[in-house]
Amino acid sequence: MKQLLSLFIFFFVFSNPLLAQESTTPLSDYTWKRGKTAAEDGYVVLKSGKRLEGVIVLKGSENTVEEVIFEGEGKKIEFPIAALKSYGLLRKINANGQSTSANGPINDSPESMYEWRDMGVVMNKKITSTQPRDGYVILKNGTRYDGLLKLRRKDGVLSNYQVKGDKRYKGDISEVARYGYTVSEESVVQENLEKQANKFYPGSIQTKTGMQEGEISTVSNQKFYSNKIIFKDDKGAMTEYVPSTLTSFSQEIKGKTKKYVAYKDTFVQEDFSGDTFQLFRNPYPTSTNKFLTGLVKETVAIGTNAAAQGIAKKDAKKNGYETRMDSIIANSPPEDLIGIRDGLVKLSGYTTAEELQEKSDNESLKNNINALNLALAGYEVRNSEGGLYNKEWIILNKKSGEETVIYKAKYKTLMEPLLKGCYEYLSLDRGDQRSYEKWSNIEQTIKMLDGCY
Repeated sequence: MKQLLSLFIFFFVFSNPLLAQESTTPLSDYTWKRGKTAAEDGYVVLKSGKRLEGVIVLKGSENTVEEVIFEGEGKKIEFPIAALKSYGLLRKINANGQSTSANGPINDSPESMYEWRDMGVVMNKKITSTQPRDGYVILKNGTRYDGLLKLRRKDGVLSNYQVKGDKRYKGDISEVARYGYTVSEESVVQENLEKQANKFYPGSIQTKTGMQEGEISTVSNQKFYSNKIIFKDDKGAMTEYVPSTLTSFSQEIKGKTKKYVAYKDTFVQEDFSGDTFQLFRNPYPTSTNKFLTGLVKETVAIGTNAAAQGIAKKDAKKNGYETRMDSIIANSPPEDLIGIRDGLVKLSGYTTAEELQEKSDNESLKNNINALNLALAGYEVRNSEGGLYNKEWIILNKKSGEETVIYKAKYKTLMEPLLKGCYEYLSLDRGDQRSYEKWSNIEQTIKMLDGCY
């Protein structure tokens, strides 16, 4: 009778759908093998309501779970199903709102908060690590560490963690169940903006919703244009603006107002703005200054050639041998220098100059190869297509959108179509017309044209 009663209780408790607990994760989503599942990050909720997170293993089958083995918080417990309210795998939610398996540790903070820094290459793997910030890790055994959190990646894959609090804790990422920051996303944004900002000046911005006053810092190494700005409002909150999100801004610097307007992907300083025309420096000049380009290239070529001769002479003097390498470098065309370099490499038993530099222990030979390469680099600079550009300005017709690019060397020629399109200019005597054809009078000329068109 007792055996019959026990059997009845077993089937009632463990088979009654009103009392038997089902996994919040579909049983088919677990990895089953020989009557149990693979260990995965998960949780159990006790009948008392207490939730425990760690690693779980189910025993039974996809149709019937007999037991949940939990390991975490320093404990390993075999739970009968009747002891639990619920259990399941820890899940991430993807961009489509669907749950996905958490094969690795769960990140509780937005990815944008992690500022990854390049730490170089170690053992042929690219190493990056995060800027340390207040955070935590929770290990699979339930242990939690709080402090300055730093993560490490190898070739883009999480590999290690470090938490610096009262002590320093570090280990392999496979030990971690979840991690994240204890600071807000907004505080990290503000911190990053503060790092980017240079000196702030009083000013105002013109947005689509109107004008706002505050302090402005330009983020650029250029004096006359910037790719973005950081605006600080009267409460100290900072916001980043780029040309696509802001039409213009102005700064008060040493008692003078400087206005910048959005042009392409830059904010460029405005020199003049009227009813029709606007004048500003071209941030992307295209005309080459042939004289300066030739002068610089020649100077570089001569300098590198002289330096190459010096390397060869210094090595000969240091090691007590006579050489004509300096004379050869000074008087040989590049094709001869290439032949000499490649011949030395081949005689030394190497395939390339790079291989020789890496493997040879003959320092004199390596110094002479370096000298030849330096001289060849000088010739390469001299014959390259690149050059120095003219300082250009753009005259923008705000009504038609037409742009006229001008620069000093050809100012008169470039301005002629605009000037001769103005009847007021044509009505002047020749002496007065010449004053508008001078580079030094450009702003006066633009003002005259602005009243004409």
